[in-house]
Amino acid sequence: MTLFFKHVVNIDFEEGGLFGPTSGYYCTVEQQGCLALHGHAIICVKKRLSPQEIKDCILDQSSPFQKDLLAYLESVRIGEFLTGSKESVQENIAAAEATPSYITPECTLPIPPPPTCDDCTKENCATCLTYSKWFLKYQHTIDNLAKFESSCLNNNFKQYKARFPRECFPESVVDPDTGHISLKKGEKWLNDVSPALTYLVHGNTDVTSLMSGTAIKAAVVYIADYITKTGLKTHVVFDCIRAIFDKSTEPPIYKT
Repeated sequence: MTLFFKHVVNIDFEEGGLFGPTSGYYCTVEQQGCLALHGHAIICVKKRLSPQEIKDCILDQSSPFQKDLLAYLESVRIGEFLTGSKESVQENIAAAEATPSYITPECTLPIPPPPTCDDCTKENCATCLTYSKWFLKYQHTIDNLAKFESSCLNNNFKQYKARFPRECFPESVVDPDTGHISLKKGEKWLNDVSPALTYLVHGNTDVTSLMSGTAIKAAVVYIADYITKTGLKTHVVFDCIRAIFDKSTEPPIYKT
């Protein structure tokens, strides 16, 4: 998480990182039963306007603020797959998994993008073709990592958790009376994700904008609940003890 905030969020630099200039964050890391780490975080983006001023700017039809805000939000999160519908993504993944050389993206590292041409007009440009090939693989990798999992039905009631299916919107819309923003969402079975972040960590990520005080409070309570959970699992306690001994530079003292 330290590397994430340093290199992805770029918390220490004025220009910011993936989500723009940020003023702070609140996070914790959960150790799941399968020994995987699960991070929960709120990232605070720097702003100069009060909530009321933001609302007034959104409702002002003559101002470019509304258009610019929607463009920013849509640039850092999406609500649909990049290469097609849920069904077509599942078919593509199944076909890829059937090949002997297939390796799940979770077990690989991200490949940096190749160089691109500026305002290239050449036909069959080798540099552009190489980048296009990389970008297509980039999209398929993100869809593979963000795929819908059947574990959403893994409960006593056999019902979808986390308010699935979600309401879809073909385009981002703003309520002209209240200023409420409904962001573009094309897949009802998918949480919002940040494509660049998903590709970078090669794991499933949920990223969304908290656009109300209620949503922010709920996220703070959710994270605080993980921080204040009582007790550690036995294997976690023993692993912590072993880590302390491994890092210690002093010889152990044994008493009988």
